[in-house]
Amino acid sequence: MPTEQKPTDRRVTRSKQLLLDALRWRLMEVGYEKVTIQSILDRAGVGRATFYAHFESKDDLLSSSISRLHEGLKTAGKQSGRARFGFSLPFFTHLASHRAIYATSMCQEDEITVERMIRRMLRDLVRDEVSTRAKPTDAEGLTIEFIVGALWSTIVWWMNSGSSMSPIEIDAHFRQLILAALDARSERP
Repeated sequence: MPTEQKPTDRRVTRSKQLLLDALRWRLMEVGYEKVTIQSILDRAGVGRATFYAHFESKDDLLSSSISRLHEGLKTAGKQSGRARFGFSLPFFTHLASHRAIYATSMCQEDEITVERMIRRMLRDLVRDEVSTRAKPTDAEGLTIEFIVGALWSTIVWWMNSGSSMSPIEIDAHFRQLILAALDARSERP
């Protein structure tokens, strides 16, 4: 007999959304490493008990936000109709629309937590892409790290350079470079 799921209480959904929104604002203002739980609570207008009813820590709150992004990128990638790396344009579009947040929380040398979690998300997306397109090899991990490294370098350059390239343009450059490298690798004797 299937288990019936109870609908999520609207108050729970609202509280979580307030906390996620507050985190985004604080990221834009000071970057992740300087954000405190108290500053999130103050911005969200909720109490500490509400925070801990939903999240264990600020890392857990950030992880929840990135999980939502991950799911959105997976869905967008599948719907894109692109043969390879369909998630890349939706990701660049997301970055462009949240540029102020990522400029302060991802591309600064002292901002390591967001980078670590975003790279983990990218590894999962790339792993899904690579493992569905090729038979597993000892070099699969290296291929994944190469693609994630190239994507991360592209993001950091785009965010820090002040480039006026649109998400479509930066995605086209990234795809041209990465697909050429992958094609050259597969043509190797």
